[in-house]
Amino acid sequence: MKAIITGITGLHNRGVQALVIPIIEQLRQRQQDLKIQVLTDAPDYDRRWLEPYNVQTINNQRVRMVRIRQSRFQKFRLPLSRFYEPLTPPAYQAFKQNIRDASVMIVSGGDIFGSDYGYASIASHLLQLELALDAGIPVVFLAHSIGPFKTEAESEYWVRVAQRSTMITVREKLSYDYVRSLGISEDLVKLTADPAFLLTPSPYASNLLGSLGVTKEQPVVAIAPSQSITKYAGLKAYKQHLEAWQKVIKVILNEFNAQVLIIPHVQYQGDDKDDRIIANNLLRSLNFEPRVHLVGIEGSASEFKGLISQCDLVVAERMHAAIAGLSSGVCTVAVGYSVKAEGIMTDLLGTELVKNGLLIPIQKFLDADAACSTVQKAWNLRQEVAAQLKQVLPEIKNKAQSNFDLIGHILRN
Repeated sequence: MKAIITGITGLHNRGVQALVIPIIEQLRQRQQDLKIQVLTDAPDYDRRWLEPYNVQTINNQRVRMVRIRQSRFQKFRLPLSRFYEPLTPPAYQAFKQNIRDASVMIVSGGDIFGSDYGYASIASHLLQLELALDAGIPVVFLAHSIGPFKTEAESEYWVRVAQRSTMITVREKLSYDYVRSLGISEDLVKLTADPAFLLTPSPYASNLLGSLGVTKEQPVVAIAPSQSITKYAGLKAYKQHLEAWQKVIKVILNEFNAQVLIIPHVQYQGDDKDDRIIANNLLRSLNFEPRVHLVGIEGSASEFKGLISQCDLVVAERMHAAIAGLSSGVCTVAVGYSVKAEGIMTDLLGTELVKNGLLIPIQKFLDADAACSTVQKAWNLRQEVAAQLKQVLPEIKNKAQSNFDLIGHILRN
């Protein structure tokens, strides 16, 4: 039997890695001899990270093969497959045959089915699912945040493919309610949790923390700033964003008497999405303050989670850095630009606590005073939040595991 995991943009994004590794581990726990392929935009890079797991990485090909302009699809509201066949390279037939040989196609990616990334991105992911569905292969949407879609073209195309799938699991109730509002049957959609809650932290995190010069005599606050968040939030405020982070860090240093650990959760070499850019800009803007430490290694998602688990507070613009904190029982502030942050945080901690101290939209974070106030509130709530997380995490992790119990049932049938 063979499972294909798709929706993977590349493990340069440690959030994607935090999804892929637990998926592989959970599938293999239920079926040891399962052959697994990962369709990815970065097969060579990802192969290095996935080598210990005995999986095959295959070039996604979706970006190179789709050449039709986004505006054309929006105008005619047609799926890409209507125009796709004449435009494909010779490798297309082999690509289709590989999909036909699968027992199940599992689409991961977290929030790839939403309008933040545009119609062309949504459509290119859906195209692969259509190829599987046309071949009679079961398709599973695994633990997604869905929508909200800004255009009828986006929502209609997603619904058309989703209704043909075998199962849709969503990782928070906001998405569950939204998917149901689109007319998807309750028999098809299940509320579970993000697989990243099951990611095992590195057992050597304490040693790694020490190697970075972080001491145990003072508290530690992890931050995970995003180089590209203002872009996806539809803002042009990079300088303002950087200045807000500078003020937040100064509050952490001077009012909390804490150390700061900067974790660049996305690392695309030579790309403007690389979080090491904003991390280094912050270091320079703070004159290389010795209490601010940058995780300079090319760390894995597991290593980053291990580091985060050693901290007293997390402030994260990267959702899976936030999940690393939450799943480790650490009080976490999420800086959000989409439904995913609010949905996941609310399911864990409740509406009141989230809205009054643990979630701040990026638009509001750009107001440095509001950002600092939010972080101060979270600092004061950190013990209360840690206690609540300790209570709710077993249930959340059971929900995350239920994704794979459901897939196991599909494979057995």
